[in-house]
Amino acid sequence: MKRRLIATVLATLSMMQNAHADIISDLPGFDDVGGGMEFPQPPQEQGADTTTTTTSSTATSTVQRQYTGEVQVREISRKKDGEIRRITLAEALTLQNMEIKGRNARVKIHEVTLILANGQRSDVREYRNAAVLEINTTASSGNLNLNQKVAAIEIRAESYGGISELSVKAVSDLGVPRMTAQGPAVAQPVTPTAPPAPGRTEESATVRVGDKVLFDNGSSYVGTVKEIFMSGKARVSFPGYSQDSILDLKDLARSVNCQATQCVGDRVLFDNGNQYVGMISMVFANGVRQVKFPGYSEPSFIKAQKLTKSAQCAGSVCVGERIIFNNGSGNYLGRVTEIYADGTAKIKFEGYSEYSFIKTSRLVKVVSSVKGYSGGTRVLFNNGSGYYVGTVREVFADGTASIKFDGYSDLSFIKVDRLGRQADCHKNICTGNRVILNGQYAGTVRSVYTNGYALVKYDGYSDASYTDVSRLSK
Repeated sequence: MKRRLIATVLATLSMMQNAHADIISDLPGFDDVGGGMEFPQPPQEQGADTTTTTTSSTATSTVQRQYTGEVQVREISRKKDGEIRRITLAEALTLQNMEIKGRNARVKIHEVTLILANGQRSDVREYRNAAVLEINTTASSGNLNLNQKVAAIEIRAESYGGISELSVKAVSDLGVPRMTAQGPAVAQPVTPTAPPAPGRTEESATVRVGDKVLFDNGSSYVGTVKEIFMSGKARVSFPGYSQDSILDLKDLARSVNCQATQCVGDRVLFDNGNQYVGMISMVFANGVRQVKFPGYSEPSFIKAQKLTKSAQCAGSVCVGERIIFNNGSGNYLGRVTEIYADGTAKIKFEGYSEYSFIKTSRLVKVVSSVKGYSGGTRVLFNNGSGYYVGTVREVFADGTASIKFDGYSDLSFIKVDRLGRQADCHKNICTGNRVILNGQYAGTVRSVYTNGYALVKYDGYSDASYTDVSRLSK
């Protein structure tokens, strides 16, 4: 009985299998696809660069399309650290990769940021401080691995030659990226306005994405804001650190060009008991300045009130003028090389290699003439024990003259009121006159001075003598 039942079942299964084989043998095989069948193709946009990739196997067939859009970013300037140029997509799309080609001049890509449709920002790591692009060379982003749609692209670039251009290609699998590039900033004519009141901040202190900022946690760090969050925090990238930092906005000070009277590029004096002259390299809205001092590799961060800005003049003394300084024990000649707003002057004294810093109120500048005395004037000086003839080198505003006396190598500094200026005549006694001293000594006047003395060569004497003109008669 059991054997009959088993045989019946096996016969039934054999019939079903043969019937199934007959059914599937009527369908076309995979090799027949395309021989008499066509798959509908989506319409292509005119001018689009479309690449179709087909992957086949014995079980599946997949069709993937890529659409390429291109835009030119013109007139990339040589602005230090680059300028940000924005590319806007007409429709937000997912991007698979990008290519940037430099044209006309070498160009450096500092960074590329994708602005997502939801407002978030995403850096393209392959472009962060990338190598300088030579003319007509291309830098690729590689696979962006980004699932969200991109609404705009920001490129911070700097030309390393003349005005350069960028050719930017973007590839999407959704459609052709239609992109518009922001043009270079064009200065608009404005009506001149009155200068701001002293102490007024020139620029906003509000921190924005892309700003350079100062962060101080006991040490000072300068970084770039990459992203700002509604929570009051910001993502900041610091040079030399691989990971970005999340910091409170209130702890960041924005870099500005000027604040109060101090601007980037100003020369300043810092005095902490020793004097240091440097240049402001960055100004921050919290009143801190980054200053670079010659001879030091790292910049210093100093409060604005501890710095004194370079000026052209202070009081009556100006940069470049010759001056005299008397410290109570001697006179020193020098030249003013710099002046600062607090009245300090940087001076190079003759015969000294180091600079000195002295208040301008203690300095006396060279003038063209004082009471008829000027450079080149021949003078006579009587110190009570002898007569000295010399030539004035310079005269100063306080009535001092520097004099080179005949037969002496060093300069002497004497008030002009104690000098006699050589003249043609004094009290009717003139150079060349024949005169008589005390009615018995005859001689010829060689020179006459305004302090009342005449140099007379008396007959029969080899040397000339200085005589008070009041004792002479013609």
